[in-house]
Order: sequence, then structure tokens, then C-alpha cells
Amino acid sequence: MELNPRHLPNEINFLIHSKAYEFGREGIQKIDANDIKDYLYHVSWRNKEEIELCDMVDDIMSLSFSTLFDYMKAKVIKEAQNKDISDFNDLIFK
Repeated sequence: MELNPRHLPNEINFLIHSKAYEFGREGIQKIDANDIKDYLYHVSWRNKEEIELCDMVDDIMSLSFSTLFDYMKAKVIKEAQNKDISDFNDLIFK
């Protein structure tokens, strides 16, 4: 199956949303389906042009919160490197 972020099969979209719901039931409220998709496309499926449906399912179902959290933490740190100190005034002067 060709990997296209705009045209994921409905079953895969459903699993991604289900995984986000599962995290929510575990008390992890800040993870949503877009965070999971971002991880899948930028890490799990990064170098793949095509992927089997069963491999997509495995990647989604085996995704742990700690793995996703580590990815999101690294992403925030990387984005913060490109910012000016004045972008953090709200945090500094509270």
C-alpha cells in the first residue's frame, strides 16, 4: 500500500484514534491522533514509500506512551532551538 498521509485507510485512522483514546483512558490526556500520526510518519514510516496494512496495524498497536513521549520531547527541544529568548517571556515572567 502506498503511504500517503492524506489518504490513510479508514481502518488505520480508526486504530490511530483508538490508540489516542486508549492513552486517554490511561490518564494521558494530552496525546491525540495527530500526535500519533506525526510519530508514525516521522519515525516508524519515515523511509518507507509503501507499507503493508498489517505492518501499519502492528506499528500502531505496539506504540507505547513512553516511546511517543520521548519523540514529542525531542521534537519540542528541536523546535525551541530555533526560537529567540523573547519567545519564552510568558514562561519566564510568570
